[in-house]
Amino acid sequence: MKMLKLSPYCAKAIWGGNNLRTKYGKKSDFDIAEAWELSGYPEKESRVSEGAYKGKTITEVIKAEGKQMLGTNSEGFKGFPILIKLIDAAKPLSIQVHPDDEIAKKLGADGGKTETWIVCEAEKDAFIYYGVKDEIDLETFSASILDGSITEYLNKVPVKTGDTFFIKAGTIHAIGAGITIYEVQQTSDTTYRLYDYMRKDANGNMRELHIEKGTVASRLVPPSHFYEEGTVIGNETVLVECPFFTVSRIETNENVFVNVDEKSFSAFTVTEGSGKIRCGEETVLLSKGDTVFVFAGAGETVLDGKMTVIRARI
Repeated sequence: MKMLKLSPYCAKAIWGGNNLRTKYGKKSDFDIAEAWELSGYPEKESRVSEGAYKGKTITEVIKAEGKQMLGTNSEGFKGFPILIKLIDAAKPLSIQVHPDDEIAKKLGADGGKTETWIVCEAEKDAFIYYGVKDEIDLETFSASILDGSITEYLNKVPVKTGDTFFIKAGTIHAIGAGITIYEVQQTSDTTYRLYDYMRKDANGNMRELHIEKGTVASRLVPPSHFYEEGTVIGNETVLVECPFFTVSRIETNENVFVNVDEKSFSAFTVTEGSGKIRCGEETVLLSKGDTVFVFAGAGETVLDGKMTVIRARI
């Protein structure tokens, strides 16, 4: 066995919509805010959707097959290396920040969280908040949270399908309304809400903020750049390379050959179109929204069909 087709853990939130059910094939009896496509996070794991391991979590498969299926690059990671999500923001998310590993440890969090966003769909005039416009002192920043003027100090960036953003830990950010995003990140569920537009949860309570921890985690200098153009290498456009993951885009109109070496597994997620993926004697059919995990060392892997596919590895 070299490939696993996955079924996500689905999460709901007050800002989620129905795109992931109606356009990306996710099955749920509620509107899905996040589909955790590849997740080894405790109690929020993705599962195998077909084949010999159907119904098993990714952790259970690793126990059965051995850690070599993750690749040699995984040896430097604690726990499962990355987390991949599809996110449907029908309404805007809170203004938030994630700590880096060092600050997460100091604050007792479950780990740092650097991530990358790739915009799958965006409505007209959709935007994100991405970092501060100018360097800002802590006193001014803290006051802006309390008086609700925080967005005046943030970069408001228009987005369109295909845009890619590297969200380094400590970068203040928020997804705006009308955006569907592919996200790859460090395996962590630590988010500090700084501001949430005075919204209430499903029980009528004000949503919790994490101002003290969030200000400690925030980088109050502008990000060095916004949009990742990518570099074409072989059949792929490499969008982001960082110590935690490498993410690339593959456009297929016919067979595209990709090598999955012993250094890392590869996770392939279809964001547009349909087709199939072949590795050795195995073939898996692919539709929009599907994610397939290919074992490290699987070798030549073929993407066949008319698709936009995002590949993540470590």
